[in-house]
Amino acid sequence: MKAETTKDVRAVMADDGVELHYEVLGKGPPVVLLHGGLVGRAAFSRMRTALSARYTMILLSSRGHDGTALALPPDYGFETSEVRDLTAVLEAEGLERVHVLGHSSGGSTAFAFARDCPERVDHLILIEPSIMNILPEADYRSLEAMVSKIMETGDRNGEMAALRTSMDIMGGHSWHALDKPTKIKQLERLAPLAPFVIPHWRILMNFAACPVDLETLKPPTMLFYGTKSFDFEPAIAEAWKRIRPDLPLITVDGAGHNVHYDCPDIVSSAIINFLDEANQAFER
Repeated sequence: MKAETTKDVRAVMADDGVELHYEVLGKGPPVVLLHGGLVGRAAFSRMRTALSARYTMILLSSRGHDGTALALPPDYGFETSEVRDLTAVLEAEGLERVHVLGHSSGGSTAFAFARDCPERVDHLILIEPSIMNILPEADYRSLEAMVSKIMETGDRNGEMAALRTSMDIMGGHSWHALDKPTKIKQLERLAPLAPFVIPHWRILMNFAACPVDLETLKPPTMLFYGTKSFDFEPAIAEAWKRIRPDLPLITVDGAGHNVHYDCPDIVSSAIINFLDEANQAFER
């Protein structure tokens, strides 16, 4: 089957009046994709062809990304406003139940939705979800120190300084491999998202998820991790393995935090197999 390639970008009003943007492509059972911070729908660009050939992809743009206004509500959080925005899109599309895929902080929203609304999630796919509060105490405190540096820099020198510090600390190998002029251009491109950095880090560190939430998670779930990701990611992966050894957890050699972007063929193939098996079981 030929994949759908024409962009169909739609909009729906959030409960606070913000216009949310999202894209729909492909045919088949619906899969909602939730990107991480500072990226947007382009995070899934290397998966579009493979997944849209079998599934209807619904790619949300979180606030501040891809034309959706950067207007954060007073209760901004994964389990609050982010889940409400996701729900608004599902209601606009008339969808009661979907597969959900989330990467990084999008994985936090996906996890919160699956935890709190399990009846609406067929299958859950998490790519290095940012669930910081399941880290061992020492790892959490180490990460907290890095985040405090970002916030303190922002307090002293402004939002752009916080963005630069965040990229320097969390940008990974690909960021540090760039020359100075290229980094400057990238920061200029990301400048509209500078006010997003500190509030986003705050909800990342305060996301109320705990080991019991992993233990009681109901939807069938698949996880992906890369071997060249952030230092704290292996500890989160180990928590999943310890608490939910029944869940498939795929470690992709050579991939960084953006596992699906670094190794799209491996990730897309595994996802398709996971979801196809689910669909075949339902048909039987």
